[in-house]
Amino acid sequence: MRTDVHPASLRTRLTWLIIAVMVAVLIPLGWISYRRELREMNELLDGRLAQAGRTLGTLIAHGELPQRDADLPGIKQDETRHHGVVVSVHPRNYEPEVGFQAYDPRGELIAATSNLSDLPPPSTDERGFRDIRHEGRLWRTFTLQNRANLVIRIGERSDNRQDIARGLVIEHTLPLLIGLPLLALLVSLAVKRGLRPVAVLTEMLARRTPGSRKPMPANVAPQEIKPLIVALNQQLERLEDALEREHRFATDVAHELRTPLAATMIHLESAMISDDPTEVEFTVRNAQQSMARLGRRVEQILAMARLEAGAASQQRTGLDLTRIATEVIEELAPLIVEKDIAASLSHDDEPVIVRGHEVALTAMFRNLVENALRYTEAGGQVEVSIHRDGRDAVIDIVDNGPGIPDGRRQAVFQRFHREEESATRGYGLGLNIVQRAIELHEASIELLESPMGRGLLVRIRMVAEA
Repeated sequence: MRTDVHPASLRTRLTWLIIAVMVAVLIPLGWISYRRELREMNELLDGRLAQAGRTLGTLIAHGELPQRDADLPGIKQDETRHHGVVVSVHPRNYEPEVGFQAYDPRGELIAATSNLSDLPPPSTDERGFRDIRHEGRLWRTFTLQNRANLVIRIGERSDNRQDIARGLVIEHTLPLLIGLPLLALLVSLAVKRGLRPVAVLTEMLARRTPGSRKPMPANVAPQEIKPLIVALNQQLERLEDALEREHRFATDVAHELRTPLAATMIHLESAMISDDPTEVEFTVRNAQQSMARLGRRVEQILAMARLEAGAASQQRTGLDLTRIATEVIEELAPLIVEKDIAASLSHDDEPVIVRGHEVALTAMFRNLVENALRYTEAGGQVEVSIHRDGRDAVIDIVDNGPGIPDGRRQAVFQRFHREEESATRGYGLGLNIVQRAIELHEASIELLESPMGRGLLVRIRMVAEA
């Protein structure tokens, strides 16, 4: 079963990730801080408790407290049970939460607060800090015996410390409860601002017109987005190239196939309505020639499409120009025999190697040699020469055909151009294919006077491998 998953936006993901990281860091830090402050608070309160016990023992030892039968406000005598001074505790403040007991060396109670007067005297092993329960409440007590052999027990109710601990919890929790939503809002705004270059890139892509080759600016983008923009520019360039090739191919097909198809249909219709066998044979032969020309045009258009789409996407390899020229001449052997043309190939003893695209170089040789054969009259000459000239590989294709006037030699490289004076029907794509192959290999091409007295010399130079 397929489930459609709608991923959250990058802004939402980054916001929640940052908040999660903050929560994962702040909560443990808050807990550690709370535990540390609670420990320090308990140590401080224990220290104050011990200090108060020692101070109280010193005061009693020096007779600073009332003796028995003293009649002072807030102090009462209990002869029946404690035989000591009992200090009453005011109930409306924090006094009920603290108290003390003082015993003489014989273990008799000297003085006590009313909230601890009923507490049994401490045993000899109850020294130092203790947690005891008295009248349903937990007390933190400190017991000591001073130099006067007085036993002092001073205590503090634990709920007082619990109140402080709750205050610490609120102090540490409340900022998080208030601050986290505010932090989430600020983080969301910061992430939105940080992702502004992505939004700008999106707007630029949305405004980009079809067919535009203007690259997206990468120099002003953040470092993390530059590789994305560079890759996007490369992809857009490849896409525009592909669209241009498709458009060019469609234009070529529409331009080049319309006339031969119409001519073929006319010849076939003439053959169908004619009763004269000789005329039928003539029109069918003309239709056959039109179809041959149509096949030739389709072959040229496909060669151009393969050259533009395939060669540019392939890696260059080392290619032997002599081998490619030999294969092309063998392929065109029927045309050479048909026109009785003296075709020859001369080359250096050592192979002439160039780095290039085999599809493009083969199309280049085929179009140049075929043009020379077609435009040269029967019984003429076509010579192909391949040799080195320093670091260059030089290709010469010479014929003794009609040639091309000097003023029109640049125009023949345009698409669909054909010399009007030529008796041979060209298709206007051959030399354009040659020009495209020359550009792919950073080579140069010249159309010169033929050394045979008439005709054309096509010379190509490209860098050869050492």
